Amino acid sequence: MRVLITGGAGFIGSHIVDRLLANGDEVLVVDDLSTGKAANLDPRAELVQLDMGSARLIEVARDFAPDAISHVAAQASVAVSMTDPVRDANTNIVAGLNVYKAGLEAGVKQFVYITTGGALYGTPDYLPCDEKHPIRPESAYGLSKWTLEQYLKILLPPEIPLKVLRLANIYGPRQDPYGEAGVISIFAARMIAEEPVYIFGDGEQTRDFVYVGDVARAHGLALRSDESLTVNISSETPLSVNALFELMAEETGYPHEAIHQEERRGDIKHSVLANGRARAVLGWEPQTAMSDGLRATLDWVRGS
Repeated sequence: MRVLITGGAGFIGSHIVDRLLANGDEVLVVDDLSTGKAANLDPRAELVQLDMGSARLIEVARDFAPDAISHVAAQASVAVSMTDPVRDANTNIVAGLNVYKAGLEAGVKQFVYITTGGALYGTPDYLPCDEKHPIRPESAYGLSKWTLEQYLKILLPPEIPLKVLRLANIYGPRQDPYGEAGVISIFAARMIAEEPVYIFGDGEQTRDFVYVGDVARAHGLALRSDESLTVNISSETPLSVNALFELMAEETGYPHEAIHQEERRGDIKHSVLANGRARAVLGWEPQTAMSDGLRATLDWVRGS
């Protein structure tokens, strides 16, 4: 299979690329390298450094003639989306529509959309949130990701299946420890350097964390499905930020207490996603234990 993947040099995208190449697929990565890194990529993947909103994307897609487009690139920070919603909308909606257009022009046979789960459902009516939970984003990020999902569902013709993967909190090697998002990698870098670790709010907010390799495996299964689908990719296991801090402090020997700061606007208190539909539709389930995933992440941070 020939797959064009946007954001393929980034954290999640590069792991998806690794999985595709291991499966024998041909891969073209389109990434502007604003957050992604060429060093993340296996040399067997072709890289075109290009903004996904560029008009040239259509030409690039036509030349490659992919069987599938996997749209991974995004502005992924809740905090940035709240302070700069124009940037967030331009990246996540307008440029995303350009990717859709490029796919149509190139004659793709399917479209995979990597999106958020927790930021989509908002303050939950029940936990874990399944795919039928009301959609009530409380951040511009959640709104922009939901908006493109709806555009794709309306605009893609029925003969092009749309595979939507709504992700929980993803962690693992290659996640930027100095970025706006990714609490595990941020904690890892600070603990290893014995720098102050900050927790927003009281730390009792809960998340479910999924290892990036499990996400790449879910993506591969979705590509092999014949039908459109919308599934949560999650561990379905809540973990508070305070408990995460304690786990990581023990693993790293971090000697200090966390420093608590004010809650961030747009953050959800509790976010845990049900994964029953992914199990039923894709035959997928998370396979990486939290302890193993944390060690792999810490090893990567130490060596980066």
